[in-house]
Amino acid sequence: MIRFLPLILIWLIAGVYSVNAQKNPFGIKPLNDTTLVEKNGFFLIPLIYYTPDTRWAFGGAGVYYFKVPPKYEYQKLTRVSYLQFLADYTQNNQLDIWGVWNIFTRNEDYLLKGEMRFRDFPDRFYGIGNNTPKENEERYGYKLISIKNLAMKKIRPSLFAGVDYHFEYEYDFRLEEGGQLGEGTITGYNGGIGSAIGLVSVYDSRDNAINAFSGKLIEVSSYFYLPALGSTFNFVALNGIYQHYWSLPRKQSLALQTKLRFTYGEVPFLDMSTAGGDDILRGYPKNRFRDNHFAGTQLEYRFPLFWRFGMVAFAGVGDVFNQPSDILAKTLKYSVGSGLRFVVNPAERLNVRFDYAWGREGGYFYFSVAEAF
Repeated sequence: MIRFLPLILIWLIAGVYSVNAQKNPFGIKPLNDTTLVEKNGFFLIPLIYYTPDTRWAFGGAGVYYFKVPPKYEYQKLTRVSYLQFLADYTQNNQLDIWGVWNIFTRNEDYLLKGEMRFRDFPDRFYGIGNNTPKENEERYGYKLISIKNLAMKKIRPSLFAGVDYHFEYEYDFRLEEGGQLGEGTITGYNGGIGSAIGLVSVYDSRDNAINAFSGKLIEVSSYFYLPALGSTFNFVALNGIYQHYWSLPRKQSLALQTKLRFTYGEVPFLDMSTAGGDDILRGYPKNRFRDNHFAGTQLEYRFPLFWRFGMVAFAGVGDVFNQPSDILAKTLKYSVGSGLRFVVNPAERLNVRFDYAWGREGGYFYFSVAEAF
């Protein structure tokens, strides 16, 4: 743990030097404050994190968060909106540059979400299925340009529905000689264009999108990648996310997440479902297992320690599969672990997290910003 103290100090300094449009004249606010006080601000941080997919990564990130003022005084402010930019470079020679936005318009009549991303990403491939051996590892690399643009209208409080457009271009593949990808039999082995129209519905009653203490998030979406839209591949992706947060006494909370993803048709391997990552089923590299479908759930208990420090304990289970009969007890993926939290921005409940998670193939640690979900 001592080797991580310099990183924690860097994040502490970043929190001190965050630029807020509204200052709190009484100093640091208590940790149970919500985003109802600060209306807008700008937060610049050096980016340092670790995952098994990237190893150590370094870069920078900036977040501008704000609340759209109401037209009339008796109306409420919207929940927090944000524009985020990130650029990082990893020990695995991976470059990632992306921008993300999540904007509530006045009175939350509309929710606008989107992403623009460029990746140059050396990676590992182990095959397709939930029982691929580690010995199958082969190295490859690719470049990606991705654009998502989602617009949703409020149907009733906290409920939105709308249309998304997703464009991605996967190109400049570098394949390992003699590997499975080099044989040319796996869909998407040399890249292509994905162009899809999506239908999305979101119910979001969370008190804070960055780190919720209470409320729910339910998101259901379907994406149709069609040649008529310019897509190289013809497939459908169905997604479901359910998150539930319970506030407990003494600033404790309980968080539940369930994720479902099903793909049908001519699915390129980069767009297949994966088991693992830093958000669900921590303890498995995100690229370790992939197949057409994924189902998983996890539970996390969060509690404070002292000052700005807190801890979590989590457990999860899930797997990728092609047919339901592929889900077997001997291959089912489980994840258990614990982690330390440090609050860098109390007003927005923005945390730095250090997690250690253990799964079927051993343990991995994660050092990142913001909660896993």
